[in-house]
Amino acid sequence: MPDRFNLQKMNCISCPLSCEIKPKTSLRVSFCQHYCFGTWPEGSGYFSLGIVEGVLKRSHNYLYTGCVFVDFSISYLRLFMDRRWIDYLAETHLNIIVVCDKYLQPLANFWFKNESRITLIIYPNDHVSCISEKIKKKFIGRGPMPVRGESLSKLELNVLRELMAGRDCTGVASLFDIDIRSVYAAKQRVERKMGNDVNDLFRFSVAM
Repeated sequence: MPDRFNLQKMNCISCPLSCEIKPKTSLRVSFCQHYCFGTWPEGSGYFSLGIVEGVLKRSHNYLYTGCVFVDFSISYLRLFMDRRWIDYLAETHLNIIVVCDKYLQPLANFWFKNESRITLIIYPNDHVSCISEKIKKKFIGRGPMPVRGESLSKLELNVLRELMAGRDCTGVASLFDIDIRSVYAAKQRVERKMGNDVNDLFRFSVAM
């Protein structure tokens, strides 16, 4: 993970003041009478607008605490290779809601299964009414949310991370002390689940 990770900003989208939440919390946030909502990573105005119009305006009655909506898309894949992104967002004490695209759905499912700090996943084919219902059920305590589709395994995530870091399959096998055939098999499963060649996933992901 590059050093610039800690510079990823997050601002509240609850009102026009747009107070900073991360990396340095604005003093106004501490005294605000409204629940705090943010989107992360910063950079997509369309994503933030979609969250405001498609989610917050329709589901605000059920959001009794603040939330951060994560743009869990292929563009930001490199940010999601280890759990530091979760540690970073958990410091806000906001509910973490992952909004994933079709490529990263298996990775989103992995983190959801292995990290209790993630509150909810919104999937790419969830309609607005479905999203509102999911939020309602989650925030009024009607049991766990089901995971939809396949998930990466820990080995598959490790292999993907090292390949994206520039190691070849031989180097990955040596690093984890496993047979190279296991590395190739894990790589193939990642590509099948995520619907693209690892090299293409790497190209689609912007440098952070």
